[in-house]
Amino acid sequence: MYRKRTDAYQFTVWMEDGKPVGRNAERLKKLRESLKGSGQYVKLQGRGPRLGKRRYNQSLPLSLAKAADVYIYNDYRSIFRYKEW
Repeated sequence: MYRKRTDAYQFTVWMEDGKPVGRNAERLKKLRESLKGSGQYVKLQGRGPRLGKRRYNQSLPLSLAKAADVYIYNDYRSIFRYKEW
């Protein structure tokens, strides 16, 4: 049975000029809208060829990505945003 590495992963979206395109682009838009004010945020992690450049070994800029994995994370900063000290 296949098991994801992390529960934060949601789906993959195709990228063009640093912007999501294709059928999952609308899904991503709806996901962002649904998370607004929930204390969670969407992170896109660029995927694709590194073009032989060492500086992209760990993270590929979305402007160069052919695809991006979509993750949902808890925004722990929101816990402190309204807390009175």
